[in-house]
Amino acid sequence: MLIYKFTTDHMFERLYGWYGKKTVRVIALVLVFLILLASFFFFKTTKNITQTVTAQKQSVTVSSVRNILSSNTFTTVGTVQAVSEARLQTEAGGRITSVTTEIGKKVFAGSVIATIENRAESAQLLQAQGAYEAALAGNRSGESGIEGAQNALISAQTNGIATFQSAFITLDTVFHDNIDSFFTLRNGVAVGFNIDSSGNSSHLNSERTALETVMTQWAQKKTLITKESSLDEVTQAYASVNRIAAFVELLSLVTQDQKISTSFKQEEKDALNGTVTKARVLVNGVQQSLEGARSQIVGAQKAVQQAKLAGAVGTPSLATAQVKIALGTLRGAQANYEKTLVRTSITGVVNALYLKTGEYVSPSQPAAIIANNDGLEILASLSDDDRSQLALGDTVQIDSVATGTITAIASAIDPSTGKVAVKVGIKDGSKLKNGSTVTLTFTQSVQEKNAIQNVAIPLSALKMTGSGPIAFEVVTNKLKALPLVLGEITGDSVVVTSGITLDTVVVVDARGLKEGQEVSVATK
Repeated sequence: MLIYKFTTDHMFERLYGWYGKKTVRVIALVLVFLILLASFFFFKTTKNITQTVTAQKQSVTVSSVRNILSSNTFTTVGTVQAVSEARLQTEAGGRITSVTTEIGKKVFAGSVIATIENRAESAQLLQAQGAYEAALAGNRSGESGIEGAQNALISAQTNGIATFQSAFITLDTVFHDNIDSFFTLRNGVAVGFNIDSSGNSSHLNSERTALETVMTQWAQKKTLITKESSLDEVTQAYASVNRIAAFVELLSLVTQDQKISTSFKQEEKDALNGTVTKARVLVNGVQQSLEGARSQIVGAQKAVQQAKLAGAVGTPSLATAQVKIALGTLRGAQANYEKTLVRTSITGVVNALYLKTGEYVSPSQPAAIIANNDGLEILASLSDDDRSQLALGDTVQIDSVATGTITAIASAIDPSTGKVAVKVGIKDGSKLKNGSTVTLTFTQSVQEKNAIQNVAIPLSALKMTGSGPIAFEVVTNKLKALPLVLGEITGDSVVVTSGITLDTVVVVDARGLKEGQEVSVATK
């Protein structure tokens, strides 16, 4: 210490001698100031570096797997068409003598919209009608014969059996393809009604169960019915069909009373109305056929009784044959005459009309397009792989200006196109035009499960490491690796088959991160 003090004093003595005491003191003060200033800036810089490092701690966004599930989309082209449309063609050739409508006009089913010159066909029809009436007059006495009456009865009974069996097949289809879509069934017993029943659920369920018993008994009698029992069975079947018809009418009223809501959309109501309408048409057809068969059997039985009372013996077979020949000629003439008439098979608006009075046409020439423009749908074709990703009721984006709902998906590939046909229902007021071509965007449905199974998530949420793919979760502001098992990679998504659940919270973008890294967290 003494040596240090001596050396320092000696050094200052020499500096004083060289530069003067005042100058040395000024320099010393300047050096002290510079040292203090340098120390200040050193500590400030160190603090800024520390703050910068802290501020540069990487921020990550986290989200539950449920919220980042990817949904694959794909597009195709479809054609807007009317749900109900008829493309009419001419069946005969010749000059057009009249056209009774024009483009934009409404026409009704069965109405004639144009006539082709048919004077010859009209004359042949008139001649055939006369020949048939003459044959009937010549055979009138023979029709009352016992043998003819009995043959007519056998024919009526045979027709009644066929009608009875056919009616069962039709009604069985009505139940399984139409009516049962409204119910939840268990072993033939209705245990639930699938839409709001306005208080009719109990009655509808019990009636559907009772009708199941009716159909079961009908099925048993289908192979046991005989000519002798045909009238009783057809009569009983007619009563059963009347009951079924009343049941369908109640379904129709319940469907029409459905209120549109977020859980029950207009297209669903339209689909149910269409199902009920189809059932009603089929049931009405069965009613008419059974009533016709019953009347025919009753009439034939009365004819047999009248023949027996009259004491007639046999029928002239030649006269009967002449009636059949005349009837065949009449029907042929009627068919030829009908070919000269262009009739519409549906009620709708004339969207196109290719006929003009005075022009000549050939058979199978386009005549008109009749459609119900208020009810539109889109027909599209998809590959079988794309079709497997869709389900009835899925929402479809149409040209980015409208939405629709998948109403029908073909169960097989159309061999002419190699694709599967898909129909998309359009909401009213969509402003789409019949016949236009549109782009459809389909979104693959993603179903929630307790654990991820074959569900695609973004590739950005994964990181490939030497030990395999991982995702990150944040535990106490540090990244923790979650090992994953991957499936197929599709576009910017990858299928995860194991390793995380829907409720696992993971880092949305794992790029550039590593396990154990400290991060700040933001929630997506």
